[in-house]
Parts: sequence; structure tokens; C-alpha cells
Amino acid sequence: MIDPFKITNYQRTTEELEEFWLFCLAVAGKRATMIAAKIDEFLSGRINGESPFEYVDRLANSGELLGRLKEVRMGKYALLEAAFANSAEVGRLDLRGVSPQELEELPGVGPKTSRFFIMHSRENAHIAVIDTHVTKYLKERGYDVPNGVPTGKVYARLEQIMIAETKASGMSPADFDLAIWSHYASNGEKPLPTVPMTLAA
Repeated sequence: MIDPFKITNYQRTTEELEEFWLFCLAVAGKRATMIAAKIDEFLSGRINGESPFEYVDRLANSGELLGRLKEVRMGKYALLEAAFANSAEVGRLDLRGVSPQELEELPGVGPKTSRFFIMHSRENAHIAVIDTHVTKYLKERGYDVPNGVPTGKVYARLEQIMIAETKASGMSPADFDLAIWSHYASNGEKPLPTVPMTLAA
């Protein structure tokens, strides 16, 4: 089962990576603890040592995938049915080396989801997840950050800034992201990472 309180794990087996990717697809906009439990329940139907992707592929080919998603009340049914089925196609994804762009070819996958998966499963990946706590941090650092969720070229620009900030901090991308989130979640009780102000625009 995915540990929602310890998302970062660079030592996942292939089956654990498959489970984590399904979790990443389902968790957007949801509580991590709830989705971790639902993914565990969803995968409890595996037989004969099936991997998560083998199980999804079997359900998709037999027309049972949508029903199973509804059975565990996963939500976002049409989107997840397509994303799960496409992910599980044999030979489609090499989860140890897949790029963000390849992940974003799947239904409903945007830059946040693709980078969230990579950040928390590959050590020192050169990516950043631009979420609300990150945009708040960047604004306070003096960068030009738009209101709302950034996309396209704006996302790419902010990602490069965050990669530079992460490198300057000396922390891993996952640890840097967590430190920023913890600062705002604690209403400033936990300190922000130390980064030279000369980086700010």
C-alpha cells in the first residue's frame, strides 16, 4: 500500500512503481490518505501474482475496469478508466525512464501529475512540481508569478526557476518541495529552505 505520509521512495520495485503511478493518476484534487486506501482496495482483486498493470489490463480487456473503479468509489471514472487502461498497455511505459512528456500523452495527465510521479520516485530528478505552495513561495521570492494554475510556457519558465532554487539549496527536489509545503502548512513555524536571494528576479 502507498504510504501517504512517506510518498518519496527511490527504491520502489516495478510493481510498486506501477501502484504509485495509479495513485498519482487518482490523487489529483483528492486526499492522499483516502486515495491510498482506495488504490489498495482496487488492487485487492489481483490473482495469480498479477502486477498492478497486468490486473488493470485484464480488467480493461474484459470490460470490467469501469465497474471495478465504481465498486471502490474511486471517482473521476471516465478519466481514470482511460488513463489506467492506457498506462497498463503492455510495453507502453517504462516507469523507470519515462519522460514527463511521454506521461502527458496519457488521458488527463498534465505537468503536475507527471512531475509528481518522477520527483517522488527518482532521486535528484531535474524537474519541479509547480503547485500552489510553490507559486506562493516564488511570489515571496520576488518572481513574476501569474494568478491561477500555470500552464504551457509559463509552467516551463517557473519550473526552470524552481530547479535553480533547488540546486542552490543543496537539497533534493523532493526534500525542497516538502520543506516549502511544510513551511506554509505550519503557518510559518517550520523554516523555509536557505537559498541565496541573488537568484530572485
